[in-house]
Formats: sequence, structure tokens, C-alpha cells
Amino acid sequence: MNALRWFVGVLVFAAVVAAFSGGPDPGLTGAPGERTCTVCHSGRVNPDDRGRVRLEGVPGGYIPGERYILSLSVTHPDPDRRRWGFQLTALTSVENAPAGDFPVVEGNRGSADPIRTQREIGGPGGRRQYMSHTAESTSDLSRRGGDRWVIAWDAPSEDRGGVTFYAAGNAANGDRTPLGDKIFTAAFSISGVLRFIPEEAFAAPFVSPITAFAWEDFDGDEFPDLFIIGEGQYFLFRNDRGRLVDVTAASGIPRFGMGRAAAWGDYNGDGRLDLYVVNDGQDLLLRNEGMSGEAPVFREVAISAGIIEAASGRAAAWGDFDGDGWLDLYVVNDGQDVLYRNQGDGTFAAVDPHAAGLSENARGRAAAWRDFDGDGRLDLYVANEGPDFLYRNLGGGRFQNIAPSAGIRQDGISVAVAWFDFDRDGRADIFVVREGQDMLYRNRGDGTFEVVDPDVAGYTDEGTGGVLAVADFDGDGREDIFVAKAGAVFLFRNRGDGTFGRILGKPGVDVAPMSSPRGAAWVDVDRDGHVDLFVADGDGGHALYLGKIGG
Repeated sequence: MNALRWFVGVLVFAAVVAAFSGGPDPGLTGAPGERTCTVCHSGRVNPDDRGRVRLEGVPGGYIPGERYILSLSVTHPDPDRRRWGFQLTALTSVENAPAGDFPVVEGNRGSADPIRTQREIGGPGGRRQYMSHTAESTSDLSRRGGDRWVIAWDAPSEDRGGVTFYAAGNAANGDRTPLGDKIFTAAFSISGVLRFIPEEAFAAPFVSPITAFAWEDFDGDEFPDLFIIGEGQYFLFRNDRGRLVDVTAASGIPRFGMGRAAAWGDYNGDGRLDLYVVNDGQDLLLRNEGMSGEAPVFREVAISAGIIEAASGRAAAWGDFDGDGWLDLYVVNDGQDVLYRNQGDGTFAAVDPHAAGLSENARGRAAAWRDFDGDGRLDLYVANEGPDFLYRNLGGGRFQNIAPSAGIRQDGISVAVAWFDFDRDGRADIFVVREGQDMLYRNRGDGTFEVVDPDVAGYTDEGTGGVLAVADFDGDGREDIFVAKAGAVFLFRNRGDGTFGRILGKPGVDVAPMSSPRGAAWVDVDRDGHVDLFVADGDGGHALYLGKIGG
């Protein structure tokens, strides 16, 4: 009899260990109608409240049919935890029905791992999909502190309302028994489908066409305000909780001028954003002197501040290149660009381009600062009608153009540039809008860049001119790319696996093309937590698309 009890106990023990190693039976996430992994794993501190399940890459709102790459991690602080497991399901928030699909994807550079994850069907009703660990993912007993799995999730092909992910994590002690293992659960919700809603009323106060614009919160109320350069005139609008109020006349800014671009920055360190306006002629430096009632007050101080900029300018970029805590200014011109060093007393001094290594000469279009090599000094990319410049900041006020040796293409015409970390490896990558096919440069981390093949990565586009805006528009933690060219618009959603999806034209996600795009910006106009898209057309049109979830 004792032998029989021992034999039955061994069978039960072996079954439990096999269940952990091969993956749990479906239906153990703690979702509505389900139990958790405590059905197999038991111990004095089970369930456990110190372990954590995290799910990254979940969007704020999903786009029907789009693939999202999720990262699920299980962690626990106890040093004796040596084996890790999980189970995950996705259900519609109202009906608790299966939401989307968990494909096991092979051969796509690790977006989902068919070796360490597996999919099962079952649970209440027998139709729910589950992703869970495999035997291979639990065999390494050297993992301390936690483990991580990469999972692909295809959103529902149509609007199914909100979606909730239910996850259970297991932190086992590695003694190959079910005793003392620690189970914990978590839920992660998506409110609904992401849509772009044209805001017709928003266009009412504007004069068309728009040459350029710049959004920023100049009055400190956390609502972004708007400066517009029209044909031969300037406009300033204060954002009154989502409603634009024309404060041009009361603000003190010049009403007329041949502006081309504008950039906000607090150059004098008083906590208020000032405005630099690039003109075809003498530029403007508008110092923000605070609010007077409901309107801001600006004073034009360019010449007294030492900025004598009478060239034909194209763009400007603020950045503290020398690390002294004061914003410096780089002005892009049709000829020789100019770097102005902020002297910290409200004035600027033009840096000798030959002494600084900035003497390259081209017809510039745009510039952007970023520390691409991680040395703590801001470097500079300049987009030109001709060879682009990549100036590495050597320190001591010196730069070196390393574009040719760094892998930056030296042919064609570039019109816009943005730094962003598209692959989330901690290194700044570059996106350049060009006449024809645009270029994405991946930072190798050794001072050089490689061109990411547009056909492979999915960011193919063509066209003349172009404007660029980069932001995480869907809230999944990855920066996306919007490009507008003459007659064509592109929104490339960063999937997180090294590829981009072209999503314009999908239900609820559309932007009208422009014949002569002059600007694009992601900005949360109404402060609802979702970025909106503002675009301007030199031929007279402009539009605001509100990012909304659900409804």
C-alpha cells in the first residue's frame, strides 16, 4: 500500500513538473472565469505580492489588423528564484471574448520567439488563445531576478472595443517540486481603437497659406500654443484649453515679415520660452517677458543680443553645444551657416566657422542636435541640397564633419531631418527626408551608421519636397514617422521588430494629401494624453487631426 502511494505521488509530481516545463495548461491567467497557476504550484507564500509581471509595447489605442510586438517580463526579488514561467491571454473588455491573435512568428529577427513561447487554445468556452513559456525557456537555472519573452499580437481586424491582457507569472525556486513557487497576476488594458478625427473648427482663426509654424507652451499652462508664419505676416495664438485665441496684436511681435521658419527655446534661462524667427533678411529674436493679463508680451532683441543675421535663412536649431547650461543657436542658411554661442548674459557671439570646423558650405534646409555617440556632447546633423553634414562635437568648441566616413549618403537633396531611437537600443538613429526615397540610418554604436533598407523595413516612399514629424502616436513606447510630400502622405508605424507598417488609409486613420507641404507636428493640443497631428500646406490648406481612442 505504501509503495502504491509512493508510485501515485511520483506520477503526480512528474505531471506537475512537466506542466511547468512544457508550459501550463490553458486558462490559468486569472482572467474572468479562469484560475491561476496556483492550481499546480503551491506554497506558504502563494499567491505572492512581491513578484511583478510587466507587459511593454501595449498601445494606448490599437489599429485594427496591425501587429504589435510585446515584451513580457516576470521578476521577483528573492535570490532563490531560478525558473520563470508565464501565461498570457487577450480578451475584449466587454464580452470577455478572444481579442486578436497571437501568432508564433519565425524568421523575423526575433519579434516573436517560437522556441521560448508557445500558443495554446482552450480556457472557458474552449476558444481563448494563450501564450506561455516552453520547456526550453525554463531550462536555464542561471537566470536570477527574472526573465523576459517577446510576443507578437495581431489586433482584431475590426473595432472590438477595449481589449484587456491578462497575465500570470511564476517565480519558481528550481527545486523541481511545486512547493514554494510564487504566482502573481496582472492586467493591462487598451481603451479601444485609435482614430484620427479632423477638427474642422480648429481651422477658423487661421490665415492661409502657411509658410511655417512652431508649437510650444509659451505661457506655462501646459497647453501648447502656436506661432504661424503666413505670407508676409506673423500670427501668435494662445491655446485656451483647446481653443486658439489670437493674441498677435497684444503680444508685441512684429505683424509683418518674410519668415521661413521658427524655433522656441529659453535662451536666457528665465523659465519662459523665447522665439527665434528665421527670415529672408534680418532674423528676429523675440524675448518672452511674461504674461500681461491673458496675452503674452514679447520684445524683439536680435541685434542688441548680437544676432546680425541678414542672410537668406532656412531653419534654426537650439542646443547647448558647449555644455555650459545656456542654449546656443545654429542657423541654417542658403550659404554659410552660423553658430551663435550664448554668452550667458543675454547676448550671443558668432563662432568662427573655420576655427570651429564648421566651414562646410552648402544650401541648407534643416538641422538637428543630438548626442549620437554618447560622449555627453551634442552633435549636429545638417540636411542640405547637396552633401549632408554630420558634425561630431569634439569638445573645446571644435567640430568635425564625419558624414562621409560615418556612412551618410553624399548624393541627392535632403529637406528635413530628425533624430530618434527607432530600435530602442539606447543609441540615436537618423531619419532624413529626401527628394525621392527617404533614408533611415541605424546607429551602429561605433561612430558609424548603416542605411536601413527601405524595402525590407517597410518605409518606402517617393516624392518631391517633404516635411517630417516623429513621435509615438499610438502610445506603444516606440517612435513612429510621419512624412508628407507633394501629393502624398505616409505614416510609418514602428512595429518594434525593425520594420514599419504603412497605416494611412486603414479604418479611422487617414490624412489628406497636400500639394505643397510646409510643416507637420505631433502635438497634444487638447491635453487628453493622445498626440494630435497638425499639418500645413503652402497652397492654402492646413488641418488638425485629433488622436482619439474608442468611441
